[in-house]
Amino acid sequence: MSRRAPAIIALELPRDASGFVRRECPQCQRDFKTRPCRHDASILQRRLASLFPFENAHESFDEVPDWWCLYCGHRAPGDEWLTPAQQAHVEALARAWANHVRYEQLAYVSRTLSLNPRPTFVSVEPEALPGPMPQDADDLRIIPLVCCGEEVKALWDWEGPLYCPRCGSRHGGLSGRQQIHLEFIQE
Repeated sequence: MSRRAPAIIALELPRDASGFVRRECPQCQRDFKTRPCRHDASILQRRLASLFPFENAHESFDEVPDWWCLYCGHRAPGDEWLTPAQQAHVEALARAWANHVRYEQLAYVSRTLSLNPRPTFVSVEPEALPGPMPQDADDLRIIPLVCCGEEVKALWDWEGPLYCPRCGSRHGGLSGRQQIHLEFIQE
């Protein structure tokens, strides 16, 4: 009896219709969104490896930069900015992969039964791996940040100062009811 391992799946953070990824501050628990970055894969790998009991954790951790909260300016490593839904999905995926690895280890006895004709257990096939997370809602407003030349999405009712998630620079607050008027002066 030959059973195939589950197909390799892609794990990525869900994006909204504009291509932004939701983040949550570990300090103030407020949501904001940034564009996906090259460190997202390392962030997911670190989180998945920390939950996967068969992984040599010291071999899979790439460095990830610190990020700052858009609202309170809290600084933390990049892998601490996952939302509860994202964390739950990664945990479910790690559990499912662990169950598949355990099953394959136990099913090895059944496949090599001629070497051990009296197994003392029966391996039970695990459930299927969870699918991808659904697309994120488009529920925040876009704000350009001059310091890094990036856009972020913030809460509609936030009127306080903002901090750049990438460099931590503080920007003065603007409410959703105010508008900026730019005027170019010829010199």
